[in-house]
Amino acid sequence: MSIKENAQDTDVWLRGLFILIYGVILYFLFGLIWLVVIFQFFMKLLTTELNTQLLEFSDSLNRYVSQILLYITFKSEERPFPFSPWPGNENTTQEKSKPDSKKKTTRKKTTKKDADSDE
Repeated sequence: MSIKENAQDTDVWLRGLFILIYGVILYFLFGLIWLVVIFQFFMKLLTTELNTQLLEFSDSLNRYVSQILLYITFKSEERPFPFSPWPGNENTTQEKSKPDSKKKTTRKKTTKKDADSDE
């Protein structure tokens, strides 16, 4: 294909339009991310706890930003939200169904005396 044919390809121009639109969305998302960061910092400072709903939202927001970056850098052909579903917390639902391996098990230490009394 020649440059002239490439310049007339509507798919290329459409991709360019979406790159601009997602670039603007990305600009606003960075502001939103800073608001989340500041709010979580003050939550941690004041209550020593983090807002779990905000953690889940920031996780999906991170995935969305990643999808946008993959699309505008031509690493992915799939258009991010609103042309595809909002990136939810797929891992969170899977983790909730799995037993937590990080939790400590409370097991009574058995001594020789306890073992002898069991027999």
